[in-house]
Amino acid sequence: MNILKEYTLDYIKHNKKSSIAIMIAILIATILLSALSGALYTFYTDEVRLLILENGNWHAELFDNTPGDKLKYVTAHPNVERVMIKGTWKIAKIDDPRRPYLAMRGLSQSYWEDMPEHTAILEGRIPKSENEIALSKQYFENHPDLKIGDSLTLDLGNRKLNGKQIDFNAPFKDEELFVPTVKRIYTVVAKLDITTNSMTPYYMAYGYLNETNILPEDQLTVYMRFKNPRSTYEDINNIAKSVCSKPDEYGKYMVRTNDSLLAKYLIFPPKQRTDFKLWMLSQPVMITVIVLLVAGVFVFIINNAFAMSANARLKQLGMLKSIGASPKQVQHSVIFEGFVLSVIPVPVGLFIGWALDYGLFSYINSVKNLRDYNIVFTFGLPAALPSVLLALLTVWLSALIPARKISRLMPIDAIRQGEDIKIKKVKKHNIASKIFGIEGELAQNALYIRRKSYRTASISLTLSFLLFSGFLNFMAVNDAKNKIFYFDKLKEQQQNISLYTEDGNMTEPEFENQIRSVEGAKSVLFASEVPAGLWLSTDMESYELRGIGGLKRIADSGKFSVYEEKGKFRIQTNLIALDDQSFAEYCKQIGADSSMFYDTKRPLTIVVNEVQDDMHSDLRNEVRIPFLKLNVGDKLNEEEKTYPEDTSDFSFQTEIGFLTNQMPAVGDRYGGYQLIQVMPRSTYLKIIENFQEVRALRGKRVFAPIVVQSEDFIQPVTDKIIEICDKWYGSGDYSIWNVLEMRQTDTNSRNLLKTVMLCVAVFLALIGISNVFATVSGNLRQRKKEFAMLRSVGISPKGIKRMLLLEGILFGIMPIVLSIPLNLIVIGVFLKVNMIYLKEFLPFLPVLPILIFGGVILLSIILSYVMGGRMLRKGDIVDILKDEAV
Repeated sequence: MNILKEYTLDYIKHNKKSSIAIMIAILIATILLSALSGALYTFYTDEVRLLILENGNWHAELFDNTPGDKLKYVTAHPNVERVMIKGTWKIAKIDDPRRPYLAMRGLSQSYWEDMPEHTAILEGRIPKSENEIALSKQYFENHPDLKIGDSLTLDLGNRKLNGKQIDFNAPFKDEELFVPTVKRIYTVVAKLDITTNSMTPYYMAYGYLNETNILPEDQLTVYMRFKNPRSTYEDINNIAKSVCSKPDEYGKYMVRTNDSLLAKYLIFPPKQRTDFKLWMLSQPVMITVIVLLVAGVFVFIINNAFAMSANARLKQLGMLKSIGASPKQVQHSVIFEGFVLSVIPVPVGLFIGWALDYGLFSYINSVKNLRDYNIVFTFGLPAALPSVLLALLTVWLSALIPARKISRLMPIDAIRQGEDIKIKKVKKHNIASKIFGIEGELAQNALYIRRKSYRTASISLTLSFLLFSGFLNFMAVNDAKNKIFYFDKLKEQQQNISLYTEDGNMTEPEFENQIRSVEGAKSVLFASEVPAGLWLSTDMESYELRGIGGLKRIADSGKFSVYEEKGKFRIQTNLIALDDQSFAEYCKQIGADSSMFYDTKRPLTIVVNEVQDDMHSDLRNEVRIPFLKLNVGDKLNEEEKTYPEDTSDFSFQTEIGFLTNQMPAVGDRYGGYQLIQVMPRSTYLKIIENFQEVRALRGKRVFAPIVVQSEDFIQPVTDKIIEICDKWYGSGDYSIWNVLEMRQTDTNSRNLLKTVMLCVAVFLALIGISNVFATVSGNLRQRKKEFAMLRSVGISPKGIKRMLLLEGILFGIMPIVLSIPLNLIVIGVFLKVNMIYLKEFLPFLPVLPILIFGGVILLSIILSYVMGGRMLRKGDIVDILKDEAV
C-alpha cells in the first residue's frame, strides 16, 4: 500500500497539468460551497437577529397578569432557560396640561437585554437601579428644560373615581382624584422613541426591576425562553396551568407564543402543521430545486476531472494490477489522490468563499436604500463546517466513481484501453457530411465516439446552464408573484394612501373637507369600526355555508372567530361607520336610500351577507358564498362581548335595512366568517356610547383610504395631508402610509435578492466555463495520435482547425438544447407552486440574460477548442505515432 501511495504522489508530481485541473475543480466547488453556505447562513442569522430586535428573544408569554407569588412556578420549570419580567405598573401625578400622569414599569435586567425596548433608546443608557428611569421623547418635547441626568421627584399613588380605584390605563375623567402613597426621586438616564396618542392620559417611562424586591401581590407580565424550544406549545400551557391561570371559553389559556421566531427554528403551532397549502411552500420548493442543481454541478465537475486523470494513467494502473496490486488498493490510490489534491484547494476555497461573502455584504451595506438595516456578516463554524464536509464528501464521491470502475477492469484491459479507444461501429452522420463536408462528419464522429468521456462534461455544463437560468427564473417568478398577488390587488382596491387618526374623537367635518380638497385627491372615505358578538343557530346557515360543513365545522377548526356553546354559535359582526358623504355615495352605488338609516332609536344597517369560502379559495381565486339566511327587516340581537377576555354584558339590537354583497371601499380588511354591517356615523355613535369606555374610544379611531387621480399625485398628496394633520393632531395621534413606500420596500428587497443572485449566477457561469476548458483541453491532450493520423492521410492544418471549430459548435449547442426541456420543467414547477399562469409569466421571462449566457458558453467552448488545436497542429507526425513500450 505504501508503494501505491508513493506512486500516487510521484504521479501527482510529474503530471502537474492534470493535478492542477483537479485542484482547480476542487477549488471552484469549495469556493461556491463556502460562499453559498456563508450567504445562506448570514441571511438566516440576520433574519433571526432582526426578528429579535423587533420582537425580542423569547419563546412564550403568560399574556394574563401573573401574581408575584406565582413566579416561582415559572422559574422552577425544568425547560425554562431564562425569564424576562415586566413589573407592576406605577402611576405618578405630574403638573402637565396635556397629560396629567406619568406611567412607569420596571423591567428586569434580562428583559432589558433580550427584549426590544432597549432598541428604543434614542439617547442615554439602560436603567441599572430602581431609582433610574427612561422617559418617552414626548415628555422631553413638552418639557424642554429636562435633560438626561436630571432628577425627578414624583408622587406615586392610585387613580380613584367615586371612591373606587380605577385602572392606570383608563381614560381621564375630570372628576377623578389622585391619591398619593409614596414620594420617590428618580434620575433620568435615557430618552425613549415611544409615543402615545391623546386618548392616553400619561407619558410612558420604563425603569429597572430588581427581581428580589417583587411582592406577592405584584401583577407581572412574564416572558420566557426555553432550553428546548420544540416543546414550547406544550410547556407554556402547562406553566399557565401551574400558575392557576383560568382557560377562556374556548378552553385555551391566556398565553402568547413568538411564532415568527419559532418558525425560523422550524417549530410551528400544532394546527399549522396540518393546515397548509402548496403555495405556502413556493420559496422552499424553488430553493430546494436550485440547491439540488448546485449539488449536481459539483459532483459532475469534480468527477469529470478525476475521470480525466484516471483515464490518463489507466495503463499504469493496469500494470500495477498485473504485478499484484489488488482492486481495493487501486481504488484507494485514486481516492488518495483526491484527498491529497484537496489539502490546498479546500482551505483556500474556504477563505476565498469567506472573502467573496464579505465583499458582497460590504457592498450591499454600502448601497443606499437597498436595506433599512445593515446586514451583519456571520461566517462561523455553522457555515464553514458544512462547506468543508460537503467539499470533502464531493471529492470522495467524485473520486470513487472512476476508482471503482478502474478497479474492476482486468489488467490487460486497462493496459489496452490506456492506448486507444475501441471503436466497434461508427455511426454515419450524413447531414453533417452534406452541410460541412468531411470535417463536419469527422467532428460529429469524434463526439459520438467519445460520447462517454464527454458525457460528464456535457451533463455538468447542462446543469450549470440550468442552474443559471433557474436563478433568473426564480427571480422572475417572484417579480410576477408580487405584481399579480400584491400590487395588482392594491390597484384593484384603489387604495393609494391610508390615513389613521386616534385621538379619541371622530374626525371633524372641516378636517375631512380639507383632506378632500387636496389637489390630486380623487376620493376620500372616512370610516370607523368596532366588533360585536352575534349568536346564531344552525337554521340561519345559508345552503352554501351548510355545504362546506356549516358553522360547526368552522368552530371546530379553531381558525376563525366562531364559538360554539350548547348548539349555538357566536360569530363576530363588524359595525362600520362611514362619514355622511361617503355613506351617501355607498348607498347610491348599491341602490339603497341613505335617508332611512339615520333613525338612532331604530338603528338600521346595510348588511354585507357574503363571505369567503375557506375550503375552495386559494391564493388566486377567492370564492365568495352567501353567509346567512337573512331578509330585510330581520332583527339582529348583538352583544359587546366579542373576545374571550371581554367582561361586558351590554347587548343591543340592529335591524337589517338593506342586503348587499358589495363592500364599501375600505380595502381588504375583513376575512373569515364575519358579518359586516355598514351604517352612518350618527347611528354608530349612538350604539357604542353604551360600550365599555376603552372599547368605545377604540371605536372612534378613524381610517381613511385615499385614492389619487394618478400615481404622480401619490407623494405630493401624502405630503400635503401630513401638513394638514400636523395642524390638527399632535404626535402619536395620526399615522399615514402610501403604496409608494410599500413598493420601495419591496423594490429594495428584490434588489437585494437580485444582487446576491447575480453574484451567484456569475460565479456559476465561471464554473461552467472553467469546466469546459478543463474537459476540452484534457480530451484534446489524449487525442494527439488521432490528429497525427489525420495529418498523415492528407488533412491540412486548416481542415483540422475547421474540424475542431465544428466539433466545438456541436459540443456547445448540445447542453443548451438538453437544458430546454429541463428548463421548461423547472419553470412549470415554479409556476405551479406559485399559481401563476404561463401567459402572466411570459413578460417576466429573462430571455436576454439566458441567451447571453448561452452565447458565452458556446464561445468559451469554441475558444477552448481553438487554443487546444494549436498544440495538435504542431509536432512531428512520426514521433507522435510511435508506440510506447509496455
